[in-house]
Order: sequence, then C-alpha cells, then structure tokens
Amino acid sequence: MRRYIILGLMLLGSMFSYANISISNMEKELSTIGISDKNIENAKIILGMALKKHRIMLIELDQKELEINKLLIDDPEKNWFKINKIFDEIGQINSNVKKNQLKTQIDVRKYISKEDFLRAKGIYLENQGILRKTTIDVQIHQN
Repeated sequence: MRRYIILGLMLLGSMFSYANISISNMEKELSTIGISDKNIENAKIILGMALKKHRIMLIELDQKELEINKLLIDDPEKNWFKINKIFDEIGQINSNVKKNQLKTQIDVRKYISKEDFLRAKGIYLENQGILRKTTIDVQIHQN
C-alpha cells in the first residue's frame, strides 16, 4: 500500500507541473505552439479556482493544528479523544488537498495537453534564459 501511495505522489508531482510556472506567464508561448486563447483562459480559470480551494484547505489545516495545540496545553490525557478526532480530520483535509490537485490536473488537461505544456514550458525557460540548449540537446531533438 505504501508503495502505491509513494508512486501516486511521485506521479502527482510530475503531473502537477502546471503549478511550477503560472500559465499566465506562459500565454505567449502556449499561443505560439497552437493552443487557442479560449483554452488558455479556461485552464487559467480552473487553476485559479483550485488555488483558492487549496488556500482554504491550508487555512483549515492551520486551524486544526491550533486546536490540537490548545488541547495539548489544557490537558492532553483528558482531551485525547478530541485530539485523535482532530488528527483524523487533518488526514481527511490532506487527502482532499491531493484529490483537488489531481482533479485540477485532469481538468486542465482537457484544454492543454501535457506535451503542449512541456513544449511551451521549454520555450518559456529558454526565453527567460533559465534553460539553454547545448549542442547535445540540439542533436538529440533533431533525431
């Protein structure tokens, strides 16, 4: 089971690369590779809503941690069942965060494929001077 969770998190991390660079910053590059303005706008809307949900869930996590700290200060033995319940709620919120990330990824891919995003990301990084092509890169991509 642990293997599947680790594999899922690694897959999720690689798939959720949309969050690394904002689509708003890459609009020109996405348009250059042929993504329509409407699809770019739809993807931005989806990512904006997901970011709001994510922030709300992070605030909920902070609130739960504060509740636990308060219960620990008061009397941990007396409040053990409440603390246990709050830990379960924290686990549920963490699960919802991951589900939200995956659902967002699936929804965004309806408008921008992974391959198109990675091509646009490469162009963006080259334009920013972050990524430079070496002669080896050029030879590999020519083959």
